[in-house]
Amino acid sequence: MAQECGPKPRLITVTGTAEINLAPDQVSLSLGIETHDKDLSVAKSQNDVRIKKVMAIARGVGVEPKDIATSALRMAPDYSEEKVPKFLGYEVSQTMEITLKDISKYEQLMTKLLGAGINRLSSIDFGLRETRKYRDEARLKAIRAAKEKAVAMATELGQTVGKPWEISEQTGWNAFQASANFSGYNNPRVQVEESTVAPGEVTIRASVVVSFQLE
Repeated sequence: MAQECGPKPRLITVTGTAEINLAPDQVSLSLGIETHDKDLSVAKSQNDVRIKKVMAIARGVGVEPKDIATSALRMAPDYSEEKVPKFLGYEVSQTMEITLKDISKYEQLMTKLLGAGINRLSSIDFGLRETRKYRDEARLKAIRAAKEKAVAMATELGQTVGKPWEISEQTGWNAFQASANFSGYNNPRVQVEESTVAPGEVTIRASVVVSFQLE
């Protein structure tokens, strides 16, 4: 109320931005196994066998049990796409989410998973474990950048920057970007002899708007 009723302060308002580029330290996989058979119990049994292999392989490369989860399970009859559909059997599909926290074992894990019979790979996402820590770091750098900009602009005009009057963070501007190149993961027989993965960098950005009083 005092700010609204009193004289309007002399302000300089600036935007400060910052970004941090980091190598990803984990990779999340969303993969699935589909099995088909005329007998639903057989299709389900085949699916269970492959899923157990996937879980054993993941644990074998150091994935913790809490980082292995079933995200979807579907069992349904399968019909042909003819004008008069024919019953083809039953389809059982199960989707799993696996988070690997040692990227150096990524290709070893993928090769073994393909050999275990996964037939759907929905997504592969490289990321960071301590995202909150790096978001906070980027935000502080953005605030410093805003102050440096305000001081430079005010000095050019023969003014002095005083206390901050108002500060806000631009929501929706923080972003994560990860890129990766993959080679041969659709072929279960591929033998990995050298690295074919370029996980790129994760970029964390922050932007703030700060108003400083001019003295």
